[in-house]
Amino acid sequence: MSVFRLPNAMPETDKSRLPEEKRAYENGKSTVNDPPWACGLSRERICSWLTTLVVLGTVGVLSACSGESRADLSARAASSTGKERIVAGGVRGLNYSPDYIHSFSVAGPRGMEGGGGNMIRAGKEGPGEAGERCCIGIPQPWMPDTKLEIEWELDRSPYDNDIQNGLEVMRATVTVPEYGPSTYGFWAIFLPEDRVKVMVMDGNANGHNSVRTKPPEDDPFVVQGVRDDAQTKKLQERYR
Repeated sequence: MSVFRLPNAMPETDKSRLPEEKRAYENGKSTVNDPPWACGLSRERICSWLTTLVVLGTVGVLSACSGESRADLSARAASSTGKERIVAGGVRGLNYSPDYIHSFSVAGPRGMEGGGGNMIRAGKEGPGEAGERCCIGIPQPWMPDTKLEIEWELDRSPYDNDIQNGLEVMRATVTVPEYGPSTYGFWAIFLPEDRVKVMVMDGNANGHNSVRTKPPEDDPFVVQGVRDDAQTKKLQERYR
């Protein structure tokens, strides 16, 4: 933020003439452009500086009262200056569903493309987990309403011999929750009834991106997946 500073030193003036010159200046009869009582500053310069002070003060008040979050301000600043950066991160997954997840992939704007998979179904020990794969681009700063397309292949009967009929391909459009300036990879979290959530781990959760806590039923970032019939047919034909 710009800081207004007065000059370090003001010009010396003949203080004995101040009352007389000031009266003449106020009555419009002064012949000098820089009256001594103004410390060497012209009327135009004084008005310019006062205007600057008023504008700066107004901007500060509006920023404080606008209600914009830290992330919104950062996003707006980045979009206006174009100073966005992409940070590489690993991709991992958690599977709370009763289905085996063969693979998943995500695609979105600004380098957010990656994938993973090979997750066993959830058991008594907890969710199935995918090993980390490289890599996905994580934009900084986070931008509101960043959406990704996620697709995953699952097997509803992984321990039956009839693998063909258990295979399905699901799709969903997901929104990436807010994350901070320090990130620790991208996660896809699969839930019962073909629901899914994605997030970027940032170490402080922000109330929305805790990896080791199963998303609650009312989590606004959990999305219902939809079966892709065309891709499901192609997948099943590969195992004929």
